[in-house]
Parts: sequence; structure tokens; C-alpha cells
Amino acid sequence: MIRNNFFLLLIILIISSCVDKRDLSQNTVITHILSQPDGLHPFNDNSAMRSFVFEYTQKTLLKLDLKSLEYIPLLAKSLPIISEDGLKYTFELRDDVYWDDGSKLTVDDVVFTTKIMLCPLTNNAQIRSNYNTVIKSIETYEDDPLKFTMHAHNINYNNKTIYSGLYIQQAKYWDPKGIIKNLSFEQINAKKFKETEELSNWFNEYNNADNSYQPKQLKGLGAYQVTEWEASQYITLEKKKNWWGENDTSIYSEMYPDKIIFKIIKEDASTYLALKNQEIDVTTSIGTIKLMKLQERDYFNNSYHSEFKNRYSYNYIGLNMKPDGIKFKPFFVDRKVRRAIAHLTPVDEIIEVMVHGKATRQAAQISPLKSTYNDTLKLIPLDIEKAKQLLAECGWKDTDGDNVLDKEINGIRTPFKFKLSYMSSPTSKEIVLMIKESMYKAGIVAEPTPMDFTLFYKNAMDHNFEAMLGGWGGSASYSNPMQLWHTSSWATKGSNFCGFGDSESDELIKLANSSLDSAKHTEALWRLQARIYEDQPYVFLYSTKNKIAIHKRFDNINTYFERPGIMLNDLKINESFSSGGSKIPNNGL
Repeated sequence: MIRNNFFLLLIILIISSCVDKRDLSQNTVITHILSQPDGLHPFNDNSAMRSFVFEYTQKTLLKLDLKSLEYIPLLAKSLPIISEDGLKYTFELRDDVYWDDGSKLTVDDVVFTTKIMLCPLTNNAQIRSNYNTVIKSIETYEDDPLKFTMHAHNINYNNKTIYSGLYIQQAKYWDPKGIIKNLSFEQINAKKFKETEELSNWFNEYNNADNSYQPKQLKGLGAYQVTEWEASQYITLEKKKNWWGENDTSIYSEMYPDKIIFKIIKEDASTYLALKNQEIDVTTSIGTIKLMKLQERDYFNNSYHSEFKNRYSYNYIGLNMKPDGIKFKPFFVDRKVRRAIAHLTPVDEIIEVMVHGKATRQAAQISPLKSTYNDTLKLIPLDIEKAKQLLAECGWKDTDGDNVLDKEINGIRTPFKFKLSYMSSPTSKEIVLMIKESMYKAGIVAEPTPMDFTLFYKNAMDHNFEAMLGGWGGSASYSNPMQLWHTSSWATKGSNFCGFGDSESDELIKLANSSLDSAKHTEALWRLQARIYEDQPYVFLYSTKNKIAIHKRFDNINTYFERPGIMLNDLKINESFSSGGSKIPNNGL
């Protein structure tokens, strides 16, 4: 026994001697993300993880201030001057903004960026409608390369802030031959876009996957550059030298860390261990239970600031209202069936069990944190008997005694067994199993169907699903309903995954977007929420609180309701670490 213990101790010592040491005096922020972005293309990719990276590598003309929640200028000198008719928005660019090659930002770059966003040859159908319903054209001024006027199609609530989401790209880098310069706004806005061979070739190259993943292609006006991307492991950003904005006073222009590393950790247990061993500096994605356990430990509280903070995002079950009827059965084409699914979803139990109460419910798509939330809509309770009644009214009955409802669809007796797709993770798996158990009480079989993010998102855009467990990030700013709820966004394979809407709901979206009067704008949004509530394309689940942990070796620790919850570029290593050099064991990247 003594001999065995000796060898065991020897093995432990050998392993320990091989473990790398992480030097906490290094001015590097290692932040945790759950998955790698779908890509870092400036227009074609659209995941939340992409937006986290873009906070530090890309710039927009305007930005929502994290503290005041008011818009502030970034690349522009000021907010736009608006014409009396509300259709012209004149900007003046700053004269101290430079690209990495030393050339100055000009209106040519803004025009190029706008054309690429609007052009139907760009692979950005999921977000294009946010912009092509607002921007008609750009007027330039020969005597002033920093001034331009955006002409809007119509009066729109988003007109004045439309450039807060458009990441400005360098025309000379992407289009050295000036091919896009010859593409007019009239051509882009034409009902039938005329595609030339030259344009087709250019856009095929621009849409190429290399422009989403190759670090040398990931150009931007931000303070940091992507220098390394190890698939499914980490993405490294390094601070640029002689960056144009280093003397700027905006929080978006701070650049304290030398490096920012996005470390991909999918498993919650692994994130827990990474925090326990101080292998990561920041997370906003650890599971609720794990963070609560860590907060009970002195060693964690001595090293990390942590908190639960409200946010504007929400989780949902999406129900395919317009399936192909062959590969994906028409289970959810009836409004009563969709409402029955809502009554069968144990939302309160999920909140209590899975997130220990660290979440809030909402009845529709707008966050209760906003003044435009329709608080007259009642939360849908768990009610198995009510669900059974609704299903029976739609013809779903157990005709063969196998405890599963069935119905004749297109002449075929079909059991109510649907695939519930979700992005693979331990938490999502447990939530889906709770939903499955509850559904079965009414004779419905929900078949858990896990998949990685890329496939999940592609299937959603292609409408290749029956039901899906999804989530949307939110913001304090106005969110144009076009992207998620307009019928055109279903037809073009945008983000209206479920096929919601008709001419009436489209008109409500138009009213919400075109009403500059606050009362009329709010009324349209209330009516749209009520319509979505009635039609139930989503079963609205809950908005989890942001789970934040930040290492105390940094100063300037500020957290926000607004995404991303914390600005990594604003974390300044404090003197006790930068001068001393504390080291702890780390398994490395």
C-alpha cells in the first residue's frame, strides 16, 4: 500500500511539473464564450458571438452609449442634421480616422459599405431588410470628402440611427478596381436587380468563406486586430500600434489590454473549473448554478467580482407555421395547437430548476425593461387540461391507445411526434428534457434533436425544422421588427424562421417604423405584440439574467444592462499585478 501511494504521489508530481504557469501580470484579457462565431464577415454573419468580437475590431458612425442609453457619434463628428421632412440625414465624418494602411476614412468608404449592405448579391438576407427599407441613396459633396447626406425611402423610426449598426469598410481594400463605385443606388433599388458577370464575380469573391475566417482578411477600424483563430478553441485579438483613436475619450475607444482572447468553452463544468483555477478573466455565460456555487467560496470572491444583471435578451421555442409538409410535418399550422404547446411548456419550473429563479418571464417579443412592452398581455400558465382541450378541438386524438395523439394528415394517420431542435449544451439538453416530459402528459412526443450552432442556424434560416429552442439578444435601442416578424423576412430566408405574419401584421410593422410620434409608435408596437401573442409563433420562455464574473486584477470594472454587459477594452490591469507578476497553474490554450 505504501509503495502504491508512493507511485501515485510521484505521478501527481510529474503531472504538476508539466503544467504551464499563467502569468497574471500579463496585460491580456481572456474572456469566455460558449461557441465560436458563425464567422466574422462584416455583413454576411450574424451571431451574438460575432458582435462580441466586433466591439473591438469594427466601428460604426454612431453607437448607443452604455451608461446614458442615448446615441453618441463615433466616426461622425456629431449626430446627423435632419431635414424638416424627416427624409434627409446629413453627416460629417471625423477628420482624424485612419485605416490600417494609413489612408484616411472618407465618404467613399461609407458609400461602398452602404451599397454592399443593400445589394441583393451580398449573402446577408437575414439583416438586409433592416437597411434597404430605410436607406434609399447617399448624396455626396465634391467640395467636402467628409460630408454626405443619407436619403431615406420614407419617414422611419430607425432613420436617424441606421448607421449605428453598419460596420464601415474600406473601399480601397475590398474594391481596388472600383467595380462597386459603378453600381448605382438606382440599380440596387430596382425591383429586378440586373446582375452582370463582373458584379457576379466580385460578389462571389466577397462572399467567400475566407472573408469570414482568415485573420488577414478581418479588417476594421477598431483598436484591435484578429491575429489568430484556432477553430473551436480561441480567437486572439491584438492591440494595434499607432491606432487613430488612442487619444479618444469614448469608452469604445479605450485600449488598455494588449491582447483580448476569446476562449471557447462549451461545457459549463469546464467554465466552472476555469474560473476556479483563474484560467479566464471574464465570463458572461457561465451557468447560474455554477456561479452561485462559486459565490459561496471565499477564494472565488477574493479573486473575482461577480453579479447577476438583467438584460434585454430572451429564449423561446419557435414553431414552424409553414413547413414543407413532407420532411417536416404540419404540426403547428393551427393557432390553437401552438397555444396548446405554450400551455404544455413548464416555463416557471424551468426557471426555478435550471436558473434558480435568476430569470424573468415575458409575454411577447419586447423586453419588460422597455416602456414599449405591452403589459396587458397575460403570461400563459402551465395547463395540461387546457392544452388537451385545444388539441382535441383541432382533431388530435389517441385513436390506437398508445398514449400518443394522432390525426389524419393528407390521408395518412400521423402521430404527434415532432423534432425539437436545439444547440447542443448540457443546460439546453436538460431544458428540452423537461419540455419533453411535460408534452408527453398531453400525448405529444417531443424528440430532442441536438446540433451544433452552424447547422442549427442554417436549418432555421432554411425553415428546415419542426420546433426549435432558440434565443435572441436584445438592446435598449429600438429593434426594427422587420428582421424577425415581417413576411418578407420569411420569403427571403431571413430571421422570420417560423413563417409568422400577413398583410395586417406587416402594416403594423410599417406603422411602428414610420410613426415618429411616440404615442403612435408605441400603439403600433403594442398591437404587434398582441398579434404575435395571439398567433403564438414563439412560446416565449424567459430572459435570463446576465451571469458576470470579472477578475479583480483589473480596474475599471463596470457592468451594463446593454450588450455585451462589459467592455473588455476598458479593463485596466492594476498595479499590484502589473508590477508583481503573480502566477497560477494553467493548462494553457
